[in-house]
Order: sequence, then structure tokens, then C-alpha cells
Amino acid sequence: MNLIRKGAIVATTAAAALAIGAATPAAAADAASTRAVHRGSAKCINWSWGDGSVTWTVYYHSTCSGTAQFWVKTGATSAFETCITVKPDAKGSKVFYNKPLNFGYKAGSC
Repeated sequence: MNLIRKGAIVATTAAAALAIGAATPAAAADAASTRAVHRGSAKCINWSWGDGSVTWTVYYHSTCSGTAQFWVKTGATSAFETCITVKPDAKGSKVFYNKPLNFGYKAGSC
């Protein structure tokens, strides 16, 4: 009788652990699918970034025939403006620790 009770406890614990483990990936997939991807362009620079919680990575691609610059603003003042120089037909990325708010093409040099 005691052996049957131990078996029932083990089976119940294993079923609960499987249920928790099975729910976690589904919840993570749902959270990932609700994150938006933002896209934009100015002149010959294209960029995109996804909603993040700690960091935001901006991906960019230049279709310009020469070196070009664009800026990313992550705050209310120009102190939060980052200028990125991109070579012709180049792709790259930059990690930010504040959410990107505005983007723009920068004529001239940074």
C-alpha cells in the first residue's frame, strides 16, 4: 500500500513538472510574437529594430553610392543622438541601451 502511494506522488509530481515545462516555451513564443518590428528609411539608408526590454539593436543597410551617415536619437536632447557612418552598400548593427525614438539622414559628416 505504501509503495502505491509513493508511486502516485511521484507520478503527480512528474505530471506537474511536465505541465510547467510545457507551458513555459509556449508563453515565451507568445511574448516573442507580440514584439513589433519597426522599419524606416531616409534617402538611401534603411533601418529596422525590434522592441526590446533591456537592449535594442538597430540594423541598417546603405544603398548609397558613397559613404553616408544617419542618426539615432534615444532621448529628448541632442546628447542622446548617435551618428552612424555607413560605407556604400554596407550592412551593420548597433546596440542601444535606451529605446530608439527618432532616426534621420545626416548630410555631411558626423
